[in-house]
Amino acid sequence: MIRPLVKFVSTAAALVLAGQVVATPATAAPAPKKAKAAKTTKAKTKKKKKGDLEIDLPVQTFTLDNGLRVIVLEDHSTPAFALSIAYNVGSRDEEEGRTGFAHLFEHMMFKGSKNVPDGGHFKYILGVGGEMNAFTSADVTQYYDVVPSHYLDMVLWLESDRMRSLEVTEENFENQRAAVKEEKAMRVDNAPYIGVILDVFSDLWKGTGYGHPTIGSLEDLNAAQTEDVQAFFNRYYVPNNAVMSIVGDVEFDEVKRKVEKYFGDIPRGPDREKFQPIEHVQEKIEIEREDKLARQPLYLIGWKTVPEYHPDAKPLEILLNILLRGDSSRITRILKDEKKLVIASIPISGLGGGRDAGMASAAFIPVEGASFDEIKKVVVEEVEKVKKKGISKKELQKAINQLTVDTVEQLATNLNRALLTAQHELFYDDPKHILTDLDEYRAVTVKDLKRVANKYLTDKWVTVAVMPKKK
Repeated sequence: MIRPLVKFVSTAAALVLAGQVVATPATAAPAPKKAKAAKTTKAKTKKKKKGDLEIDLPVQTFTLDNGLRVIVLEDHSTPAFALSIAYNVGSRDEEEGRTGFAHLFEHMMFKGSKNVPDGGHFKYILGVGGEMNAFTSADVTQYYDVVPSHYLDMVLWLESDRMRSLEVTEENFENQRAAVKEEKAMRVDNAPYIGVILDVFSDLWKGTGYGHPTIGSLEDLNAAQTEDVQAFFNRYYVPNNAVMSIVGDVEFDEVKRKVEKYFGDIPRGPDREKFQPIEHVQEKIEIEREDKLARQPLYLIGWKTVPEYHPDAKPLEILLNILLRGDSSRITRILKDEKKLVIASIPISGLGGGRDAGMASAAFIPVEGASFDEIKKVVVEEVEKVKKKGISKKELQKAINQLTVDTVEQLATNLNRALLTAQHELFYDDPKHILTDLDEYRAVTVKDLKRVANKYLTDKWVTVAVMPKKK
């Protein structure tokens, strides 16, 4: 599951996700081309059992002739709506020597366009009591606005103007290059653990699009020219490389008419190559690094597994929850309560890129004096128990319940529904694909958990010890 607003319960968990960096009316458009007919899509779901939770996302969709895909979900419970545009570009798409461009553009998109001045997007949205932001990951760059429902024209105009005519000037580029450098210095270079962990995971995924952090390198940013930035925009910030989702107090027919008005004349860009999965080879890797900013050790244990679209992704996610999620989970209970070796353990799914690379892993904050070997011994023993004896149906159901609640909570707001439906349309050609997560969780059996434990949780693991610098 692709979770755009993941919040971990401890600081340590956030450290290992530091590769995802969050940045923080006009000329009338010419008459657009005719859009393709709208359709209402339905999720493919299996037959429900009594007591199963039923959720629907009654989306309607249409596609403009220039390739822009649009999702509309009407919800008139509150007089507001959320709009999200997901561009099919992330740090995995960057060329060697051009890292950090996807994240740089997250900043550039707020620097003004033909009819919107620098900072104008913030001014207009905040001025009506709304909110807006953006985030970049390895797989996607996504923008969103949340405003009262009668500001539909304003938001569509703002988003279409920057898609059509972003101001990629030398001044804007230099300004945002400096901003990214400052952000990197604050969030990565001068923060404990983060820089070291990003370096480690860059090494782990070397040779793939995930082999560098989203924020990029200073060398590449310093070498970049304005022409490089403009070429990146022309290639990726085009309607046929984007999905827009609008969720809330809107009417489908009005949205369709106005999207055609504001976006219909934006030229189609070059088509993307078909997504090609990458083969990842698992090998045993054990790393110890010093961090001059760390005050105590941080330990990570993980296995390269499968990307999110793989049939084994859900069983692995459930297994990781059973072993490590919460104080009552198998490994956490032993490490924290029985042996008192850790302050906390945090399961982490999907490290390396949810779309095309998976990693089942966990971070551990040890108590003073606890060794990594002691922690690894407990992890190995519990994993071996699962391989031999399996998991109880009660444990399985508990994990399914937890993940079901997670999914339901994500769908509780207009914003998250806009973010998620756009992402799932982009990656799976189905805005309701998140609903299949619920069916896939329910379909997992105790036999599946035992099978994936034996297949993936082998001695070819990755361990990382981040240690305070010796005095």
